[in-house]
Amino acid sequence: MIKENSIEKAVAAETTAETTAQQNVVEFLQNVLARMGLDCGVEATESEDTLFLNITGKDASGAIGYRGETLDALQYLCSLVHNGRIDGHKRVTLDAENYRSKREKSLQRLAGNLEQKVKRTGKQASLEPMNPYERRVIHTTLQGSKYVTTQSEGEGLSRHVVITPIEKNDILNSPNAPRKTLNFVYRSEKKRRR
Repeated sequence: MIKENSIEKAVAAETTAETTAQQNVVEFLQNVLARMGLDCGVEATESEDTLFLNITGKDASGAIGYRGETLDALQYLCSLVHNGRIDGHKRVTLDAENYRSKREKSLQRLAGNLEQKVKRTGKQASLEPMNPYERRVIHTTLQGSKYVTTQSEGEGLSRHVVITPIEKNDILNSPNAPRKTLNFVYRSEKKRRR
């Protein structure tokens, strides 16, 4: 009975610590957005291992920045604020105007188009530098491809994805490859015709 009460108190204290950490992150983000001159609100939802923050309001697009760079920076800061307040680690995901899902769809289309181009030309294609999340989308989209492979190259901010064709021998031996027809005549048959 005494142990059950102490366990319940520990769980309640941990839940309270996570709730106050979430409130601190929301207040921090609202304060930063206000100092940026953006009229925005923040909605927070939480799962077991992730804290989702969604920026809403008329100026929400101003928080995205060029290719999501401002959004990524704010997400990093919110992660530091949240994980500095609790003992465990929780992933923090920040979004505004469904930017993340729209970007993911456009990256999947880009990956499909580049797969066709590399397959057609037989030359590798290098993409612009991307953050780890965007590189992961490209890798995941093309991981089942019969025609290309992907790998990340570069260091730091210049890390990018390179899409390379699979060797032609492997493509020709695939089940969908067209059959070769061999047209040749044995030398001995040529001599017999004379």
